[in-house]
Amino acid sequence: MSEVKIDPEQTALLLIDMQNDALHEKGKFAASGIGVWKFAEEAGTIRNTRKMVDIAKENGIPVIYVKMVFRPDYADMGLVQFSLCTIGKMLKEGEVFKEGTWGAEYVDELKPNAGDYIVVKRRMNAFYNTDLETLLRGLWRTTLIICGVVTNFCVEATVRSAVDRDFDAIVLSDCTASESKEMQDFPMKAIFPMIGAVVTSEELVIG
Repeated sequence: MSEVKIDPEQTALLLIDMQNDALHEKGKFAASGIGVWKFAEEAGTIRNTRKMVDIAKENGIPVIYVKMVFRPDYADMGLVQFSLCTIGKMLKEGEVFKEGTWGAEYVDELKPNAGDYIVVKRRMNAFYNTDLETLLRGLWRTTLIICGVVTNFCVEATVRSAVDRDFDAIVLSDCTASESKEMQDFPMKAIFPMIGAVVTSEELVIG
């Protein structure tokens, strides 16, 4: 990996699904045996992302908090999620990211402030049936710095969709987390470098 320089006036910072159910040791992922929180804890994902949020705001880069939320009856999850999608079944049966619950809220270290941009999604891809693209176009942002979880699911889906929409995508490897090193490394090494850029938060140059 090498340094990547960005223009703050053309850039937005996306945080993907950094919610209690995914990243807290008492969240629903942990209760289901999914160790994303543990990986994130060991990698310093939340701490690194907090620093990145502060840097972004100091440089006038808008921060967009993307969160996955479902209605209490999960009617907005869709039929396909119940038939073939293992993740979909896990989310519903475990009542993960349920609207109005603590688990659906962002972790304390990354809670959005009044006036911050929040985008709610119902699928892995942050662009699917949301106003994210409209918001980015309105802000005149063409470069996206992407942090979040889970790397090989929602982060990857969002990166692919961003590139299809002609945005430049930069994934911060130290501000993302997956369930294991293998799941984290594959998109970082085999996918993201082919369609965007992968750097650490320390390798990102703002100027």
